Amino acid sequence: MEEIPKKQRILQDLKKLVLAKASIIYVISDEEDRFETLLKELSQSFQPKPKLFIWSPFQGLTGEEEIFEDSKNPIVALDKVIQKTEQAFYLFEGIHPFIAKDHLVVRKMKDVHRSLRNRYSTLFIIAPNAVIPEELRRDIIIYELPMPDASEIERILTSILTPWTQTTKFSEMITPELKERMIKAALGLSLDQAARAFRSALIGKTTIDNSVIDDIIEEKGQLIKKSGILNLITDRPTIHEIGGLENLKDWLRKRAGILSKEGRAFGLKLPKGVLITGVSGCGKSLCAKMFASFWEIPLLHLDMARLYDGTVGEPEKALQIALQTAETVAPSVLWIDEIEAGISIQSQKAGGGTQSRVFASFLTWMQEKKSFVFIAATANVIELLPPEVLRKGRFDQIFFVTLPNPQERKAILSIHLKKNGVDLSRINLDMLVKVTEGFNGAEIEQAVNGAVIEAFNEGRAVSEHDIVISAGNIVPLSITMKEEIGRMERWAYNRAIPASK
Repeated sequence: MEEIPKKQRILQDLKKLVLAKASIIYVISDEEDRFETLLKELSQSFQPKPKLFIWSPFQGLTGEEEIFEDSKNPIVALDKVIQKTEQAFYLFEGIHPFIAKDHLVVRKMKDVHRSLRNRYSTLFIIAPNAVIPEELRRDIIIYELPMPDASEIERILTSILTPWTQTTKFSEMITPELKERMIKAALGLSLDQAARAFRSALIGKTTIDNSVIDDIIEEKGQLIKKSGILNLITDRPTIHEIGGLENLKDWLRKRAGILSKEGRAFGLKLPKGVLITGVSGCGKSLCAKMFASFWEIPLLHLDMARLYDGTVGEPEKALQIALQTAETVAPSVLWIDEIEAGISIQSQKAGGGTQSRVFASFLTWMQEKKSFVFIAATANVIELLPPEVLRKGRFDQIFFVTLPNPQERKAILSIHLKKNGVDLSRINLDMLVKVTEGFNGAEIEQAVNGAVIEAFNEGRAVSEHDIVISAGNIVPLSITMKEEIGRMERWAYNRAIPASK
């Protein structure tokens, strides 16, 4: 079933509120230009068409054909609204500081409510956050303006691309597939931000390649930095740069089209997230990064332990800001490393009410989030997590990673040797697979890096002998933590899906 475009849904929502004689609608958004355009379109759906008047502290109250003298004062402007009897829409931009500080403005707003509630005229207030005194709570309807959808972003991109494709060779480079990827990367930005991101990505380019996607995502980095607790991770390995874990990769490949036009039209349900647990050094964090690179969306890192170290203020407020930011820049992947550090049973007991409230807020958000924020959570000691986190439906799947099998070790060796410019035709991989038995992925990488350093210092190419020597200097976790790994594998036997085949 084809989904109704978001813009159409917004217009339907606003029309219902107007027809219900909502006198004052408080719109939470910082996109004033976009909302002005929406109100103009909304007025077209009424007969007779309501006039649109716009107020700001510097321009006063103005209409298409009228300018009200001395109306920069908000009380004077609100008086004009009360005096006019014709059907109209009034958009007040920048009045929220006056509502917060001036009790006379608050009183006048109540008068406006009483005046408009019996006629099809509506006062719209637009502000980036809600500032509503107790006296007005019963009189005002709050409406959160959704971020632009793909169709709105596409119109912006088309308007920017048109002059570029007419004067450069870009017309052949910007394929429909690349255009859709650019649109997807810009979802979560305002129209102004999207336009700026597209221009920044194109300026100075002589050729168009995948780098434009990273440039667009970088624009979201500005929003993420302002959260103070989230980090934008730009180092995101592709699905081909991770050896093994084919069960997890197959799960991901089947969801390749969830953000495509076809997927949206088909009604594909967006996944909530996955929890990855298992042996250290076996790729849990790499998998979290892989999700973001696969879907070409931002990867946000949330350090749960940092919520409580005092550097980001009150934990509850910091978490709220982090989750709001993740939704603002959605679609995105929210990587929560060592999730048990912040919401384990023990930490809740030790932290008292604060950690319990953080845990409750996080669970509520997981269940009710409206935007596509894919949670990629990792856990080293999954038994510490409360059962509420592990219950079915919280995550789409729980994957378990363990020591790589021979085929996976061969793939991991090949990846790291290629990264270091080693000629694989001169390396006996099968022999190295046997030498690295019991190694995790991180230990295999360490063995290769040690061999490369040795060969460099001796001024020659890397040989398999270098890797054998380097591996011999490593005591793998399979020996030092043999009992612990066995315990993990027994726990996961019928509780999690193996990430490897």
